[in-house]
Amino acid sequence: MSKAPILVGDVGGTNVRLATARISNTQQVELSDVARMPVLSFAGLEDAIAAWRDEGRALPKTAVFALAGPTGADSVRFTNSDWVVSASAIKSRFGFDSVTLVNDFAAQARAVPANGPDAFEVLIDGEAQPGAPIVVLGPGTGLGMALLVPDGSGWSVISTEGGHQAYAPCSAREREILDLVVQELPYVSYENLVSGLGLDRLYKAIARLESRVARLRGGDEIGPAAIAGDDPSAIEAVEIMINSLATFAGNAILATGARGGCVIAGGVSEALAPFMRTPTFASRLLERGQISGYLRGIPVRRARNGFAALEGAAFFGPKSDPVSFG
Repeated sequence: MSKAPILVGDVGGTNVRLATARISNTQQVELSDVARMPVLSFAGLEDAIAAWRDEGRALPKTAVFALAGPTGADSVRFTNSDWVVSASAIKSRFGFDSVTLVNDFAAQARAVPANGPDAFEVLIDGEAQPGAPIVVLGPGTGLGMALLVPDGSGWSVISTEGGHQAYAPCSAREREILDLVVQELPYVSYENLVSGLGLDRLYKAIARLESRVARLRGGDEIGPAAIAGDDPSAIEAVEIMINSLATFAGNAILATGARGGCVIAGGVSEALAPFMRTPTFASRLLERGQISGYLRGIPVRRARNGFAALEGAAFFGPKSDPVSFG
């Protein structure tokens, strides 16, 4: 473990967050110089780093960036933006000793054991099975998912692209919506409907089915309208998205054996949290016919920490505590 500073980044399809991180002797992450910048304001991550530095901040020798997309290569192309991030190019331009690229939900997952109970809201009460995996997932611009596995005295993190699994409707209304969406997208994944971009797609489909004008655009307009109760199509779009998220979460627990629990993270889940505090959400997650008993008693929590990806990224630095990344 080390208190040496690390430049950490949480790079999504909409915003990039940069900060200096230090890991304390008690494995807590201390952040400073936190900045949030719109992705559209920069041609690429290198320009965002330069802007962060040029405001008078010192660059550490180590950098870890959590990216919204598959990692594992030197160069990563984003799923939901035009950015291409190259670890070697960043290292060369800024003189870092090391640059590490990790999946954003791998970073979200790694932050979970470093956060106390107050960092979570209990959605479905339960007791974690000792030694079992924890699945961490949630909607943002896309839909992320990673698995956190106890590994001796530490943790292994397995990144996934689970959000790209094929979407499965669970009601007549969802089947009607899927019939419309499939005209635009021959393959419809959960991410296509359970995400910030998906919310807009749901809203337009519902407005079309109801012969209404789709007067709102994007999650930034649709979400608040649903919370305020101002637009029937917005309310239904959010309800369907959140209930589909519950289905996805239950699927993830079953597929990964995550009897250590499920954590729902991301900015969209924070904004739309009231729609998760419903019997329908719990039912959609838990009711699975003859296998429903497997899900009973598994805790489901919502992460409240908006800086979790930044904190989790710090653990992937070369001077941090041991962690394996699959």
